[in-house]
Amino acid sequence: MRTRRAFLAGAALAASLAPLRLARAAEPMTVLTGFGLLPNFIEIMNTYSGGYFAKEGLDAKVLGANGTAREMQQMIAGQAEFGRVAALDQMNAIAKQKVPFVSIATICQGSTFHLVSLKEKPVRTAEELRGKTVGVVSVGGSTEMLLDLMLKKVGVAKDDVKRESVGDNPGAVEFISRGRIDCFLTSLNSVIAIQRSGTAIEYWSTDRYAPMPGQVYITTAEVIEKKPALVGHFLRALKASVEELLSQPVGPIFARAAKDFDIPGLANLDAVVAVQKATAEQLWLADGRNNLLRNEPERWQAGVETLRAAGMAELGDPSALYTNTFIDAALKG
Repeated sequence: MRTRRAFLAGAALAASLAPLRLARAAEPMTVLTGFGLLPNFIEIMNTYSGGYFAKEGLDAKVLGANGTAREMQQMIAGQAEFGRVAALDQMNAIAKQKVPFVSIATICQGSTFHLVSLKEKPVRTAEELRGKTVGVVSVGGSTEMLLDLMLKKVGVAKDDVKRESVGDNPGAVEFISRGRIDCFLTSLNSVIAIQRSGTAIEYWSTDRYAPMPGQVYITTAEVIEKKPALVGHFLRALKASVEELLSQPVGPIFARAAKDFDIPGLANLDAVVAVQKATAEQLWLADGRNNLLRNEPERWQAGVETLRAAGMAELGDPSALYTNTFIDAALKG
């Protein structure tokens, strides 16, 4: 009987040996995002609009699901081969539902989420959250799980902190001014937007207390076993898109993608470009250019240990959650 690790290794070897540029009929595939087609998913939209999927012989669809849970359900049902999710969501799904998801690339090495407070009333540490009301993107979602992990790390009881759902948008800062919350967890996108508005804020990454990979591209063990060459094609296309975004002006890339996708927020293109540049510098390249798109073993180890220490999940060997063979082959060209 082949073990999961054995067939992953065998499939990865097959993918690394498979010729990626043979003339062939375009192969259909679907990739999902968890929350529509927001500007921060530009790397996957550009993979389509920039022609990189087509160059790899892929007849690709890029679709936005209505939430990560729905995204994962569609993947399990075989309605999509690839998806972009928070690594925390992947680990949580594997631990609780035993779903066979494998990370094949990490797009955001660092955490996309930060705790934001006003400069005039700062919350500088997780210990200071005791007795506070904290805004989360959604009840039961990734930000609330990260909040629980941070509280556990510093010994603050879960019930000592109130939670309020405020969404993921810069407008949440108004809830602090009105006294509804003391601080909130939000994505880097919102942090940059708030800074550009001139509001003085304090912010810090959840990586300080709950280190783990940020956003990853996942597939199922079944796709790896049965379609290893497809994984190789997908990652070669993604890598080419990411490299264009790192080396070329971003504004025209958004304009090109907007011809194929309904991307919200492009009326303020300067702000969108600023967010993308910050995302690339602070998250994509958090572990250096040499580790672009790679799954960093140290981050996965830290994530598994953080969940285990908090009593939230037992995941066993962290290396079973990801594979670098496909992305390493793609990065070599």
